[in-house]
Amino acid sequence: MKDYQRFIFDLDYTLLIPDWSKEDDYLKERIPVEEQEEFFRQKQSILDRYELDFPRYDFKTLSDYFKSHGFTVSEETISGWMTHNGKTIEDQVADGAAELLGCLKAHGKKIIILTNWFSGTQIPRLEKKGLLGHIDKIVAGEDAMKPNLESFELAIGSTPKEECIMIGDNPKSDGIGAQNAGIDFYLVDKEHTLRDFLNQFRAAHVRPACRTRKK
Repeated sequence: MKDYQRFIFDLDYTLLIPDWSKEDDYLKERIPVEEQEEFFRQKQSILDRYELDFPRYDFKTLSDYFKSHGFTVSEETISGWMTHNGKTIEDQVADGAAELLGCLKAHGKKIIILTNWFSGTQIPRLEKKGLLGHIDKIVAGEDAMKPNLESFELAIGSTPKEECIMIGDNPKSDGIGAQNAGIDFYLVDKEHTLRDFLNQFRAAHVRPACRTRKK
């Protein structure tokens, strides 16, 4: 493994495995009843298209985008939606994630979160799971979205590109974005897990602070 100094992580399905089931409870109280069936059928596809059509998220643009598809979703509803999700999403920390972040910090590495969703949801989730204290910087959807180059430039900062690596589960937004930005990429999937990455890092950086303690 290269001697990377800056580790850029995707959040959802990389560090945290979310349960979004309570999200719709909030929206059902605020979306007109006559719109709800079609809204919930189309919601994710609309968000996916938004991320292709716009460089970043903001409440007004997203509200107008939903309205252009025939749905009444106010800026206030979106703001409350973000807060609700931050409080109610039940996350599972991916295997090896907490150990990996702790290990990286023990070696003085910089840890960046690069996520397409709003920070108002993502920061509370990281805090609840005890991961926020490891994070040096968060680049969220309101700043710029993957795979746009701007989002990666914000995450990379002044660090030389050869010292940066993107770690994520999405070959397109994470992988192609990293490639376009000129940095390395580690794909998280069933065959290449964070636990595997942690073991590779430990093998390349043998120091007591990163060794597994014997019981």
